Amino acid sequence: MRVKSVVLASLLLVVPAAVGAQSYAIQGIERYFRVESELTQGRRGPVMTGYVYNKYGNAAGNVRLIVEGLDAGGQVASSTIAQLFGEVPPFNRAYFEIPAPRGGTTYRVRVLSFDPVARGS
Repeated sequence: MRVKSVVLASLLLVVPAAVGAQSYAIQGIERYFRVESELTQGRRGPVMTGYVYNKYGNAAGNVRLIVEGLDAGGQVASSTIAQLFGEVPPFNRAYFEIPAPRGGTTYRVRVLSFDPVARGS
């Protein structure tokens, strides 16, 4: 009986972690940012370039972007994560260049996470 309790407790700890690991992005983050991007050819291969627009009332620091390579069916085939240098000012934009992940026929870029920067900091 004790072994069953330990196994059940272990499963209860593992299952929520596995389900939570499927989604990386903060829910609702798109209300704070807008991303414009395009695929260009860099010196070392395909690169996603564009701007992150900050619609948030404070500067955003430690902004992490995810570039997802999508297959012909629109499913994620590959991805890469990159961090912007510096801050994105409030109601302004910041430029980015990120190597495109291999294996995609099309790509999308989203803000994965950020840290709000207090005014006057």
